[in-house]
Amino acid sequence: MPPPFPNGGAPQARDALPPPRDVDQRTRDLQAPSTKLIVASEVDPRADLRRERSTATFPARELAALLAGGEDKLTLREKVGDAVRGTEVFSKKGKYFMERADLYRTTLEKYLALPKLASDLQKRGVGDAMQIARIIREMIDEPGGLDLHLGMFIPTIQGQGTKEQQAYWMPRCLKLKVIGTYAQTELGHGTYIRGLETTATFDALTQQFIIHSPTLTSTKWWPGGMGKTSTHAIVMARLLVTENNKLMDKGPHAFVVQIRSNENHETMPGVTAGDIGPKMGYNAVDNGFLRFDHVRVNRNAMMMKHSQVDENGVYHPPPVAKAAYGTMVFVRSDIVMNAALYMKKAVVIATRYNLVRRQSNPGSGVQVPAPDSTSTTPKTPSKTQQLEAQVIDYQHSQRSLFPILAKAFAFHCTSDYMRRMYFEYEKQSRTRQDFSALPELHATSSGLKAYCSWATKDAIELCRLCCGGQGFMALAGFGTTFGNYAPNATYEGDNNVLCLQTSRYLLKVTRAAEVVARHQRHTGSGTLDTSASIDASAQQMVTAAAEGAARYLLEPPTKNVKHRRIGRDLDSMLAAYAHAARRQIFAAARRAGSLPADQAMQRDMVAWIKAAKAHCAYVVLWTFKEAVSEVRQKKYVGRSTQAVMERLVALHGLTTMDDGMGDFLEDGYLDAAGAEDVRNEITTLLAELRPDAAALTDAFALDDYFLNSALGASDGDVYARLLQEVQDAPFNKKHTPPGYETLLRERLRKGIEGSSKL
Repeated sequence: MPPPFPNGGAPQARDALPPPRDVDQRTRDLQAPSTKLIVASEVDPRADLRRERSTATFPARELAALLAGGEDKLTLREKVGDAVRGTEVFSKKGKYFMERADLYRTTLEKYLALPKLASDLQKRGVGDAMQIARIIREMIDEPGGLDLHLGMFIPTIQGQGTKEQQAYWMPRCLKLKVIGTYAQTELGHGTYIRGLETTATFDALTQQFIIHSPTLTSTKWWPGGMGKTSTHAIVMARLLVTENNKLMDKGPHAFVVQIRSNENHETMPGVTAGDIGPKMGYNAVDNGFLRFDHVRVNRNAMMMKHSQVDENGVYHPPPVAKAAYGTMVFVRSDIVMNAALYMKKAVVIATRYNLVRRQSNPGSGVQVPAPDSTSTTPKTPSKTQQLEAQVIDYQHSQRSLFPILAKAFAFHCTSDYMRRMYFEYEKQSRTRQDFSALPELHATSSGLKAYCSWATKDAIELCRLCCGGQGFMALAGFGTTFGNYAPNATYEGDNNVLCLQTSRYLLKVTRAAEVVARHQRHTGSGTLDTSASIDASAQQMVTAAAEGAARYLLEPPTKNVKHRRIGRDLDSMLAAYAHAARRQIFAAARRAGSLPADQAMQRDMVAWIKAAKAHCAYVVLWTFKEAVSEVRQKKYVGRSTQAVMERLVALHGLTTMDDGMGDFLEDGYLDAAGAEDVRNEITTLLAELRPDAAALTDAFALDDYFLNSALGASDGDVYARLLQEVQDAPFNKKHTPPGYETLLRERLRKGIEGSSKL
C-alpha cells in the first residue's frame, strides 16, 4: 500500500506560541468575552487545506506518479526526501538568515556530503546512486560552488573530450580530485562567443598552447565556482595556429587549464583569479574573474573529440561546423527542465497560501473545527461558520495562479520532449556521425531556453505578488527562488540573442520551402520530385523540417473566416497558434527579401524576436497537447485524471491566447466575438479547476524540504511556522540591537521618568 500522500516533511510548528502568562483572575475574566468573540471566527489553516484536498475530482498521487515517470520513481523521491531531511548536514534551518560566507560554506557541505548519502542509500537498496544524487542535488535547491563542475565542466569533457581525455579526467572529476568550472564569458563578451578575446596560441616546438588574456576586456568574468572553489577550468579561447607562415584564427575552442594548486589552493603561475562579489541573488555561488599571463598548457589540454591540432600544428576541423555545440544544447535543454521545476515551486507555494489565507469579504459558510491552540493536528469539522473568503476564491487570484499551474505542466511536457530530442541527436551523432538534426535542435533549445526562462522568471514574481505582504518575506521562499532563477534569462546566452538564433532557422526553413514550392510549380508536380534538379540544401532543410516542430511553416496560410470559435478544441487552438507564428515569420521573411540572415535579423530584430516567441508558444502547446493525447490513448491514468489534464491543456492554450490576443486579431483570424468566446471559456475552466487546486499542487510532489517555505508547506500551518521561524532568527537572540551601547543607550536612558538631571 502506498504511503500517505503528500507525506510532507515540514516539522510541526505549533509550539511557536509562548505559554500563557499567569495573570490575576479578574484580568482573565474581563478578557474572556473578548477572546471568545475573536476565537469564534478563527479557523485552523491546516483544516482548510485538508478540506481542499477532499474536494479533488482526481487522485493526486496518480498524476504525481505519471509526472515522476512511474510509481517506483515517485516512491524513490519520497524515500530520498526522508533520508535528506533526516541527515543533519542537509538541514536548511536558518538558511534565510545566513551571511554569504555561511551560506557558501553550508551549501558546499551539502554538496560534499551528497555522494556518501547517495552511496549509502544505494547500499540499502533504495535505488541507483546516480539517480539518487540527481534528486538530492535538486532538493538542496541552492546553486553552489560545485554547480558548474557538475553542470558544465563534466558535460564538456564528456561531450568534447576524446576517449583518452575522458579516461584521464572523469575519474578525477567524480572523486573531486579536481574541481572544475566553465570559463567562457568575458568582461567584454558574453553571448557572442566568436568575439572572445582570450587566446590559445600553439607552439609547435614545445607542443604547448599559450593561454593569454591580451586585453582588459578579455578577463573571464562570471563563471560560478571560479571565485574560490575551482582548481581547473574549461577555458573557451580563440585557437591561433600558424599555417604557411601565417597566423590563422580558428575561432573559440575548449581547453582544460589548471588555475589553482591542489596542494594549497593558491593560483598557478601566471593566473589571477578571485570572486566578483555579492549579486542580486545566487550568493552561495562564488562567481569569479580570471586572467592569464602567457600560461602554457600541453597540447592535450585542448578538447579534441571534434576538432584537433596535431603534433605538426595542423588544424583538423570538426566534421560539422557546429558539432561542438552539443554541450551548449544539453545545458539549454537542462534550463528548460529547470524552468518547469521552479515554476512548479513558485505556484505550489502561492496556491497553497491562497487556499488557507482568508481576506476581507465573508465567504460562504463552511464547517470548521473548534479552535484548540494545544492541538498539533486539525480536528474533524464540527460547526458551520461565516468566515472571511479564501483568497483563492477571488477570481483574480484564480486567473493569476491557475494559468501558471497549467503552464508548469506544459513546461514539464516540453522539457521531456526537449530531453528526448537531445538524447536522440546525441545517439545518432555518436553512433552514425549523423548531425542532420542539429540545426533544429539548436534552434529549438535556443528559443525554448529563452521562452521558458522568461516565463518562469515572471511567474515567480507574479506568485509572490499573489501572496501579499507575506510573499515579500525571505521565509516565503520567493526571494531566493527569484534571485537564484533570474540569471537563467541571461546566462548560456542572452534571451533576445537566442531568439534570433531560432529566427535564423525559421528564416532558412521558410526560404527553403519557397525554393521547393517554386520547383514543384515549375515541374507541375504536387509532390517533391527528388530526381529533378533542385537545391540539395533546400530539399534537405524541408525534409528535416517536415519531421519537426516547424512543419507548420510548410502548410499553406489559413483562410480568414468571419467568426471562428476555438472553444476547448485543441486542434483549433494549435491551428490558431500555428497561424499566428506563420503569419509573423512569413511577413518578416518577405521584408528580408534576399538579405543574408545576419542582415535580416539586424534590420528587423524586434519582429524576428516576436516571431521566435510565437514559434516557441506553438511548440509548448504542441508538446503539451501531444503528451496529454498519449496519456489518454495509452490509458496511463484513470479518466478523472485524464479529464483534469485536458482542462489544463485547454486553460494553458486559451489564457496564453488571451494574454497575446492582438496576434490573433491583427489579421482577422479571430474577431471580437471569437475573443469574447476565449475569455468566457477561460472563466468556465477556472471554476471547473477550482476544486482541484490543492490536488494539482500535490501532484507536483515537491517535498517541503525543497520548498523551504513557511507559506507553502504541505500541512498549511502558515502562521505558526512564520512565528516559529522569526523567533529562532539570530537577529532576535537578544533584545539590544547592534550599536545599542554607542548609539542608543544614553539617549534612551535620558527618557526615564524621574531620572536625575545632574
